Amino acid sequence: MFGKTPKKTIIKAEKEKSRLRDKRSKLDPNSPNYEKNKNKINGKIHDQNVKIDVAQRELQQPVNKTTNVNTSFNYNKTEKGLHVHADFSRNKRKKK
Repeated sequence: MFGKTPKKTIIKAEKEKSRLRDKRSKLDPNSPNYEKNKNKINGKIHDQNVKIDVAQRELQQPVNKTTNVNTSFNYNKTEKGLHVHADFSRNKRKKK
């Protein structure tokens, strides 16, 4: 689930949920393990619903774009006034 886009996760979970529903509908109600198998499939369907819900919440969150620019900002208050200094660098290490 992680590392993929939320849209792809939703599509995959919907497809799996549809497959599980088809499988559940083909179960024989007269078999001795009907309830056990039905509950197992319902649990898997619930897991897919949770994946869909998480992916939809990820879609609602704003996308945070990271940059490679490091910023440092220093200021010193002196008797004469305020001294401000800022550095913007693209690399993690400072170039000499």
